[in-house]
Formats: sequence, C-alpha cells, structure tokens
Amino acid sequence: MPRLSPDTVNSLHTVLKHAGDFALKHRHEAVVQYKPDKTPFTDIELYMETILIDFLRLTFPDDQMIMEENGVLGIRSKNVWALDPIDGTKIFLNGLPTWCISLGLIEDTTPSFGAIYMPVSGDLFWGGPGYGAWHNDSQLGKDQDLDFDHPLVFLGVPANAQLHYDIRYPSARSFGSTAVHLAFLAAGAAIGVLTRRINLWDIAGALPLLAETGVEVNFLSGKPLITAEHLDGKKFPEELLAARPINIEKLRAVIVKKD
Repeated sequence: MPRLSPDTVNSLHTVLKHAGDFALKHRHEAVVQYKPDKTPFTDIELYMETILIDFLRLTFPDDQMIMEENGVLGIRSKNVWALDPIDGTKIFLNGLPTWCISLGLIEDTTPSFGAIYMPVSGDLFWGGPGYGAWHNDSQLGKDQDLDFDHPLVFLGVPANAQLHYDIRYPSARSFGSTAVHLAFLAAGAAIGVLTRRINLWDIAGALPLLAETGVEVNFLSGKPLITAEHLDGKKFPEELLAARPINIEKLRAVIVKKD
C-alpha cells in the first residue's frame, strides 16, 4: 500500500512548484560558485533545498535526506529522500528549459515514489509502485516497447559523450539533465539513457517511474544497480544505462567506451 496519501502527494507537488517558481523568478540574480570538479552551483539551489527540506522535515520528521548541496541530513532511517534541487544547473543558468527538480523516496532500500518537475514547461512526471506513473494528469503505460530503429526516438546522453564514447546509434541527444532524460524515457520519447558517473539524487526521482513503465536500469558494464549500496551520497562506480528490456542489450552493443 502506498505510504503517501493523495493529500500528501498533492502537497509535494505544490512545494515542488513553489520551489520551481522561486528559481524562475530569481534566475537572473543567481550567485554562481564552482565545486572542485568545475561544476557550478548557485544560491538559488540552496534556497530551493531549504524550501523542500522544511516541508520534508515537517511531514516526515523521522526520515533521512540526501541532497546535492547539503549532503546527508538526519540519522540512518529505513526511509530516505534523495533531492536534487536543480538537475541541469548549466541549462538553468543559460536560460534554457530542460532543467528540473528531482525528488525520490527510497523505502526499505526500494525506490517507492518519485517526482521530476520542469518549471519552465510545467511538466510534472511522478509516481511509483502503487501510484502508477504520470505525466501531469496523463497516466504512462508499460506497453511502450518502441522499435529500436524507430525514427522519432533518441538516446539520451551526457553533454560530453563524444569525448568518452563511440556511440553507434543514429540519434543521440543531450538536454543537459539526467533526470529529464529519464523522464522522457519513461514517457516513451527516448529509446534509452546513458549517464555519466552520477549520484543517487540524480536518478532517485526517476527510478520509481521507470519501474512503473517497465524500464531496466543497470550499470553500463551490465552489473545491476542495487540502490541499498548507494545511500551514502557517493558517486556510482560507473555509468548507468537505462532502457526497456527489449532494447537494453542492443544499446549496450552500440555504446563503446574510448580508451
């Protein structure tokens, strides 16, 4: 039985939209700093995390949280929320639309609820086991086994994919956000998604949606992704590949890492 009531789900949607509206309103005022790996972060993201942390602490006081900017908050719990306030910070700062807020709940080490909200377009992808998978008010189905050579689908890839991989798939695109790529995969627009070495908060909002839409997520090498092994907030040991079972091995065969 789902842990979150319909009222709680609606409240989560509201607070995500509130955080997104704040980011839209204050983007031009963002103070940008850079992490040791040269990736940018902003004071906007820190404030957005505060908005969401306050809601989660009030609503789920015993749950732990792991986040992009604030790290791990709370003691180890069977329920863990993973949050990325802006997945696609460069896209956000460039004034482009394909960034998002990603929030996911892991219950007893299993992804159980997730939401990906794109403030510019208003697209909200959400759901999980027991909730179904939704794009705004439209339910997403599991029967989306698109043909591998379908002319309208694409492989979502990192922005620098050409530097590290030889990809022999005819249409590869980067929208600047792993979570957005995975949302598009759940919705049937993408044939698959290749990630960088990322963190749990980058995909926690998408994992429950992917489970509900029949998508498999493994490491690029083929090793399984075991969520319980990555609740410490550290980067995954390698890249991920996500696709529906009918296509995942075909994609693995056309993605070759460069030396």
